[in-house]
Amino acid sequence: MNKIQLASALVINLFFYMLGKIIPKRKSLWVFSAWFGQKYSDNPKAFFEFVNKHHGDRTQAVWITKNPNILTELQQKGYCAYHERSCKGIWHQLRASKAFICQSLHDDLFSPCIGQSTEVVQLWHGIPLKKIMFDVFGGREKQKNSMGRFIDWLSPYNKHRNDIVVATSELTQNILAKAFRVPLNKVLTCGFPRNDVFFENIKYIENEQFKCIYMPTFRGGMASECDLFEKYGFDIEQMEAELTKHNIKLTLRMHPVNKPPYQIVKQIKNSKNIKLDAGNDIYQTINQYDCLITDYSSIYFDFLLSNKPIVFAPFDLDPYKKRERALYFEFEEVTLKPYCYSWNDILNRLIMLKNNNVSIEYKNQYDHLKAKFHDKTHHDSLPFSNQLYNELTK
Repeated sequence: MNKIQLASALVINLFFYMLGKIIPKRKSLWVFSAWFGQKYSDNPKAFFEFVNKHHGDRTQAVWITKNPNILTELQQKGYCAYHERSCKGIWHQLRASKAFICQSLHDDLFSPCIGQSTEVVQLWHGIPLKKIMFDVFGGREKQKNSMGRFIDWLSPYNKHRNDIVVATSELTQNILAKAFRVPLNKVLTCGFPRNDVFFENIKYIENEQFKCIYMPTFRGGMASECDLFEKYGFDIEQMEAELTKHNIKLTLRMHPVNKPPYQIVKQIKNSKNIKLDAGNDIYQTINQYDCLITDYSSIYFDFLLSNKPIVFAPFDLDPYKKRERALYFEFEEVTLKPYCYSWNDILNRLIMLKNNNVSIEYKNQYDHLKAKFHDKTHHDSLPFSNQLYNELTK
């Protein structure tokens, strides 16, 4: 961005920032966005749909996006949605009393329009295993020159702002309060709206396949190829034969920034019991699986609510711990044993779990971990969203 463009953007943004300060807010108007304005997913999506379905008569929920495809999709579904920089999108952001995000205000929404009297509700995108936010960069913020500091002074809307943060238990409440630098009483232990799916009724068919999903955490850079297969004994013929024999179906869902080796993708195309999944929102299908396989992905914290087995396959545990940023917990303290260090180990473990061969020790570990990361609550059809809505409308 050249100096003229930068100056123009600063003037325009400051204009909207001043409007955001003086335009009165409408209590019943809430705006939502997620993942840099580019996705319709995660906690904001779940809570947006809940508000529309159950409280649309008293609260207007508006989705704000930067993605024209999402805009078309939501408008076709009958939802109120606007582009971030459209006239109606700007007007609704200026008038909203609450703004719901899962990254940061300046990433997900057009932050100059979100006035100081608009309450920013940080729904975040998972229980953190790795350290996040100010726990990562708080003590080593980049020093800027005088011009950089002047631009920051002219861009107050780009500062991190979270008025309310949502957590899942007393433990995560304390972690998130410190990570986001907000008072403890501003961190609500309502649970994540996206986890309402774990309390939906799923019809099970006798002799149906035992469905498992493998979800490793990300490695390397964007679109990097990630070999977590052949290196650790992934033999497609053996896997296919054993999965068929035991009526098990395996879905591989790589982290969005990674992709499996081309050879593995090619082999899987002809498989009947192994498939790749690259859907946008895993929470549309996550409760349909009977077992989760992961290494360090924090999705397992959510999956604990399903009461279904979790298999930990930390193939590269020691190197991972050395190269990754600091963790909030020792990996061994917040995961379930036994660990699997090869695909043969995983296969054997899946067969045991499919036959309901689970030790008392494993069950006790599971219950302890679930109680640690999820406050016990009275569940109804949409437990977490209900609690959050009630808290926000007291």
